[in-house]
Amino acid sequence: MPLVDIVVPQLGEGLQEVRILQFLKQTGDPVKRDEPLYEMETDKAAVEVESPCDGRLREWVARAGDILPIGGLIGRIEVEGDVPRPEAVPAPPPQSAIPAVSVPAAAGASGPAARPDREAGDGHSGPLIPPRTRAYCKQLGISEEETRVIPAQTGKLMPEDVDRYRAAKACPSEKGESLIPPTLPTGFRDIPLSSQQRVLLYRLKRSAQLVIPANLSRPVEWHAIRHSVQTWKQLQVEPHPSEFQTFAYCVAQVVRGHPRFRSSLVGEETIREHEHLHLGIAVQRENEDLVLAVVPRADTLDFLSFVGAIQERIRAARDGRDQGTAPAQLHLTFMGPFEIRDAIPVLVAPAAGVLFVGSAYEENQKLVAHLSLTFDHRFINGVAAAQFVKGIAEQVQKVTPEWASPPSPRSGQKS
Repeated sequence: MPLVDIVVPQLGEGLQEVRILQFLKQTGDPVKRDEPLYEMETDKAAVEVESPCDGRLREWVARAGDILPIGGLIGRIEVEGDVPRPEAVPAPPPQSAIPAVSVPAAAGASGPAARPDREAGDGHSGPLIPPRTRAYCKQLGISEEETRVIPAQTGKLMPEDVDRYRAAKACPSEKGESLIPPTLPTGFRDIPLSSQQRVLLYRLKRSAQLVIPANLSRPVEWHAIRHSVQTWKQLQVEPHPSEFQTFAYCVAQVVRGHPRFRSSLVGEETIREHEHLHLGIAVQRENEDLVLAVVPRADTLDFLSFVGAIQERIRAARDGRDQGTAPAQLHLTFMGPFEIRDAIPVLVAPAAGVLFVGSAYEENQKLVAHLSLTFDHRFINGVAAAQFVKGIAEQVQKVTPEWASPPSPRSGQKS
C-alpha cells in the first residue's frame, strides 16, 4: 500500500520547532481524515494535530518528548488507492521555517520530498543531505559539523561521497597533502545532549521568544535561618530542614499575599491566577542535566510537611524524574554550597518568576544573602516585584525553631 508521511505542520510565522507530547493513535489503528493523531507543544500552546487522510497508522518514527523541526517526519499512514495530493503552500522566505504538508512517499521508500534534507533555517549553503546519508554518517560516528563539509559529486550528499571522503581522510595524497577540508576542526569529540537537556533547551528557547524579563535584587538577613536550622539539628527534628528548605518555606508563605507570583499569562490578554502555589526547585543531576522538582500546593503545607515534600521531590528529580510538566508558577534556584553570591536567573515560561538565592556571607557584622528575582514583565510590574521580595526579606527574619513543632489541628493541607 502507498504511504503518506506525517510531518510537523507550520502553524505560525516564526515557528521553527515543536515538542511531541503524546500520540493519540497506536500502530495499526485505523484513522480518518481530520481525526486527531498526536499532540505537540508549540511556543504558545499544546495543539492536537489531525490526520491528513483516511488510512491505517503504519508507524511512529518519533517518540514522545522528541523535539522536531517544522517539516520533520513523525510517522506514516497506509492508504488505499491513490495517494492524496498535498495542498499547495506558498514558498517560504529565505532562512524561514519549512512549511509542512503531508507528503506522499512510495511504500518502503523515502525520497527527498518525504522530509526535509536540512533543518529549517540552518543557513547551510552546501549540498543537500538526505536523511539516509545523515543516518549513515551518524552510524559511522561522523559529527553533524563534519558531515556538512564532506564534498559531494552532485548537489546531494550520498553515502558513496561519505565513503570516498573517509578513504581520502585515511590515505593522504602522494604529495603528502591532507585531503581533509582545511576548515574542519580537529582534536574534539561530540557529546550529544541528553533528552532532558534538550527539553530544557527547548523551554529556554520558547521562553526567549515569549517572555519580557526584568530583574531586581536585594540583600536579606540570614542569621535567623541559620540559627534556627542549627537549633533543629540539636533537637534532632525529623525531617532535618536545611537553610534553603527553610527559606523556600518562607517564600511559599509570602506568595499567599502576592497572587501575581502564583499566576501565568494566557495568550496576551488574560492572567490566570491559581488558587495555590506549585513551587519549582532547580536541581542539577550528577550528569549535569538540569531538571525541575515541583512541590504542589506548597503554600498549604505546615513547615515539617513542606520540608518532607521538598526533600522527596528533589530526590525524585535527581533520579531523573523531571517534574517540569507541572504548572510551577515560581521557581527557586540556590547556589549556597558554591560560594556564588549573586546571579541573574533565567526565567522559563510559563512561570511568573524565578528567584536566585546566593551564598550567605558576613557584611557589617551581619550574616546576609542576596536575592535576585527575574520576573515576567508582561504582567508583573517592578513595584509588585519589589514588594514581593521585600515581603520575603521580612518573613526570613521571623524564622524561629518553633516552626518545627508538631502541627496544630488547623495546620497542614487546606482544601
